[in-house]
Amino acid sequence: MDGFQAEVSPRRSRAIRALGEPFDVVVVGGGINGCGVAWDAALRGLRVLLVERDDIGSGTSSWSSRLIHGGLKYLEKLDVKLVRESLREREWLLGAAPHLVRPLRMILPFYSGGKHNPIMLEAGMVAYDVLSWDKSLSRHSVWSKRKTLGRVPGLNQDGLYGAAAYYDAQVELAERLCVEVALAARDAGATVLNHASVERLDVKDGAVSGVEIRDGLTGGKHRVSAKVVFNTAGPWVDRVLRGLEGQPRLIGGTKGSHFIVDRFAGAPSDALYYEARADGRPMMVLPWRGQLMIGSTDERFEEGLDDIGPSPGEIEYILRETNFVLPQADLRARDLLWGYTGVRPLPYTPDGNEGDITRRHTFHDHDPRIRGLVSLLGGKLTTFRQVGEEATDLALGKLGLGKRRSATRRLLLPGAGSIDPELFSRSVADGAGLGAGVSDRLLDLYGSRARNVAERFSDGAMRRVLDGESGLTAAEVAFVMEEEFAESLTDILARRTMIGIGPTLSDGTIERVAGIAADHGGWSDGRKKREVEAYLTRLRRFRIPEENAGAVA
Repeated sequence: MDGFQAEVSPRRSRAIRALGEPFDVVVVGGGINGCGVAWDAALRGLRVLLVERDDIGSGTSSWSSRLIHGGLKYLEKLDVKLVRESLREREWLLGAAPHLVRPLRMILPFYSGGKHNPIMLEAGMVAYDVLSWDKSLSRHSVWSKRKTLGRVPGLNQDGLYGAAAYYDAQVELAERLCVEVALAARDAGATVLNHASVERLDVKDGAVSGVEIRDGLTGGKHRVSAKVVFNTAGPWVDRVLRGLEGQPRLIGGTKGSHFIVDRFAGAPSDALYYEARADGRPMMVLPWRGQLMIGSTDERFEEGLDDIGPSPGEIEYILRETNFVLPQADLRARDLLWGYTGVRPLPYTPDGNEGDITRRHTFHDHDPRIRGLVSLLGGKLTTFRQVGEEATDLALGKLGLGKRRSATRRLLLPGAGSIDPELFSRSVADGAGLGAGVSDRLLDLYGSRARNVAERFSDGAMRRVLDGESGLTAAEVAFVMEEEFAESLTDILARRTMIGIGPTLSDGTIERVAGIAADHGGWSDGRKKREVEAYLTRLRRFRIPEENAGAVA
């Protein structure tokens, strides 16, 4: 967004004016964990600013496997506390965001000669059930080889003993989950400002006193006063801390790539979770939006964070392992429709196996060198609520405010309210003359908040369908710009309406959406052109490099 001299929306103008008031807590980084911290802190009466240099959920939260899970693999590391915490949070999310988080059956095949023998894997499944004693999902079951092949006939039969079937959960649209937590934070009183970067941490007499923020839309700079700063910038944690004398490196992330393919012969209808034969690390074939997601890798990463993609080695690795466990797939690089790569914000560990680096979140308290400054290391998509609770406990202690009980575990996210899908579909059809495809997509993305989008259909211009394949209407574009912090065309397409999450959106749709956004946001012709160019530039990140087109497994 650098260089855009934006026409600032009324909502953003209010957020910028609020920067002149003192805050108790500034949260730097609008991924899922930063949003969770802002939500909990605001609910407990603190004056909170959440600031994100790009967009809500635009970083690591968007590049994950999109699983809400307990972490079966963590049992191998005997990290029982992390598994129990994750399973508890999984159960909460299934109830708090049922329109976004849904149960997913996982199939775990047992093979001889693998890193883990079948007895060990079965013991792990029993432990997984025990640690999720309060769950609503079904317990695991063990299948014979015959039954396994009856359910997943495409599996490699060599050395196959059978399989375990168990449940975790999936959030297909992790970006939407981030937005809803940010909305919950805003509704609790937090000020939320995306496309604004923290240029400097202000430190006075050994204590943090605030931050300097640069508005990425207008270029304006603002000094913000705060008593506590939480650095939840994920892989960018060390970047936020730059300029602090003597600051050691905190983050040593690992790179993970995922790829999207069409369904292929022998593909499972459920999710497949298996061991890579090369190194024993977990691999997955996941159903995702009518297609399949395969991955992921786990490699140390020392390069630039802002424009990364899969390496030839990662592509070869994933193709080989997928084709081994599902031989009928016979996947080549040309079958990879698109992919994405992210960096896990793990604590810096200079040597050792990547898989041995803890996935548990920790808070690095910079006290006594810098009082009031805390950096978050690690953190999973599943456990953001717990992160927020612990962070607010820390903040309250630093502010000398005593204990205040967290309420987030008892609450639902904004779209989780009650709504009758059939009644809503009829109202959209009768009132706006729009088909079931429109009402279905609104319910899938916004849950009960779909009503707020549909209210705009009373204006005939808002009923205009901008993309025939998805059913996107002008009303949605206006809604996300006014109500969901969407400032750019990329925000609208890739992280709100979700029609532009991959690289296949037609030029006509892009232009139509940009036209509505420009009209609604008062963008100049130059701004509209730059927005389209910025979105098209982003799409390059998802493309499979041409030099891998001939790769085979």
